[in-house]
Amino acid sequence: MSNYIAAQRLGIPCVGTMPHALIICFENQANAWIAFDEVLPEDVPRVCLCDTYYDEKTESIMAAEILGEKLDGVRLDTTSSRRGNMRAIVEEVRFELDIRGYEDVEIVVSGSLDDDAVSELRDVADAFGVGTFISAAKPIDFALDIVEREGVPCAKRGKLGGRKQVWRKWEDLSHALTSADAKMEGMEPILEKVMEDGEILIKPDHNIARGHLLSQLQSFF
Repeated sequence: MSNYIAAQRLGIPCVGTMPHALIICFENQANAWIAFDEVLPEDVPRVCLCDTYYDEKTESIMAAEILGEKLDGVRLDTTSSRRGNMRAIVEEVRFELDIRGYEDVEIVVSGSLDDDAVSELRDVADAFGVGTFISAAKPIDFALDIVEREGVPCAKRGKLGGRKQVWRKWEDLSHALTSADAKMEGMEPILEKVMEDGEILIKPDHNIARGHLLSQLQSFF
């Protein structure tokens, strides 16, 4: 939404592809791809995200068989924990699409790409989505992912499903990650729910935030 509003204010076309959140909200890939095709204007390229629940080859073939000639491209946004040899993955997807007659379907690669990755893949991929590494300083790479839907774990591949809690032990600054309902002796939970059903539970207060930060910094010095 922020990109859409920025494009409106700048007066330039807004482009992009579907996020993993769309796939997860529709419960499976096929429903999301079909809805994407049904709702968006005809001049929007049909580029399907193909790595949410199954491997890239399987989902790319599924998208091609479901959308047929309407499919313009597939996007491979594989998380780094599942990526492996990305070049081999792209080559595999290209081969499998070609032997099924989908030579015109392009391959878009994204997900923690830097200039080295683009150089390595530029002869096998048709387009790239680079986000985090467009920065003046070395970025801290992180992502916001849907991990639960209506109380049911639903994370994409490479992510841990369900609500979680992060625990900290201030004496040695150690951390632990557990499910939201777990308990950790001698450690403090640091995640708090700030919104529920659209209602803000904890209103932002910069004085409280500053005091919290200063209290934490004392543990480092």
